[in-house]
Amino acid sequence: LSDANYTDSDSGVAFLASPILADDGQTLGALIVTLRMPANNSDIFTASLAALGPIILGALLLTSVAGTIFGFFAARGYARRLSNLTAAADSWSQGDFSIMVQDKSADEIGLLARRLNRMAQELQTLLQTRQELAMLEERNRLARDLHDSVKQQVFATAMQTGAARALLENNPVQAKTHLQEAEQLAQLAQQELTELIQELRPAALDGMGLVRALRNLADSWTRQQNIPTQVRVQGDRPLPLHIEQALYRVTQEALMNAAKHSRAGALDIHVAMSSDDVTLTIQDNGQGFDVAQVSGTGLGLYSMHERLAALGGSLQIESRPGAGTTIVAHCPLVRYEKV
Repeated sequence: LSDANYTDSDSGVAFLASPILADDGQTLGALIVTLRMPANNSDIFTASLAALGPIILGALLLTSVAGTIFGFFAARGYARRLSNLTAAADSWSQGDFSIMVQDKSADEIGLLARRLNRMAQELQTLLQTRQELAMLEERNRLARDLHDSVKQQVFATAMQTGAARALLENNPVQAKTHLQEAEQLAQLAQQELTELIQELRPAALDGMGLVRALRNLADSWTRQQNIPTQVRVQGDRPLPLHIEQALYRVTQEALMNAAKHSRAGALDIHVAMSSDDVTLTIQDNGQGFDVAQVSGTGLGLYSMHERLAALGGSLQIESRPGAGTTIVAHCPLVRYEKV
């Protein structure tokens, strides 16, 4: 035998033969190794899979079990943290921003919780600011209403009582007429105070609408001030309460200013209504004034501007010395169509 002989048979069996030699070089025997070989690559893969398959399957099963256990506990943690977020969000939706999410984790949920906490704090601050502004706005509204209603009635009452006092000795009958007007004005002022307390519309508007209320106001004003006042209406339609109230107050203020300053001989009130807007024009033939010198001064003019601005409207005052005064109040109606 040679040192190594390999024999491949058709059956896929390989033989390895190696001689066994003595010290003197004499051949004592031979070592023969038989090795069964796969016929091709497919057989090699099949044999390898058969040998490694149980190991791979066991590893997969172990990994699946470990992953399932880990996922279960991780999901419980995420579910608990998300439940805390949901509970806090529910409290915030009801206006309670004192509930904070206690989550200091560094992952995305923890980051989201901290951002939501900051948002809740900012919303709480915003609500407090809005409440303070609402209180301030309500005080301003009451100040405007008191000025535009009760103050005007008290002023007119004082004028009537002053006229009655001047006529009491020489013309008691005429003095009595002025006192009756003063009594009516005092009753109206009382009604206005009641309406303000109850936060209702002005007493003069109750149940009659703007046009009729303006006609009654003009008739009363003509009797009180001996200033002929007419009301003209172009188009007629129901108006939102706040617009009726604002335009009525503007008319009251304009009439009061005319009585105090204009020395007018006649006054005209024109109301033009359309589907989109309403325009109130008040014009007198009095002595007029320089608008640049008085624009924005006094609570009366300021309250007129403020009322209309709050409704998205505008107020224009046109006047010059010796040429009378024209006040134009404009309010859009489109924004109130769905009210």
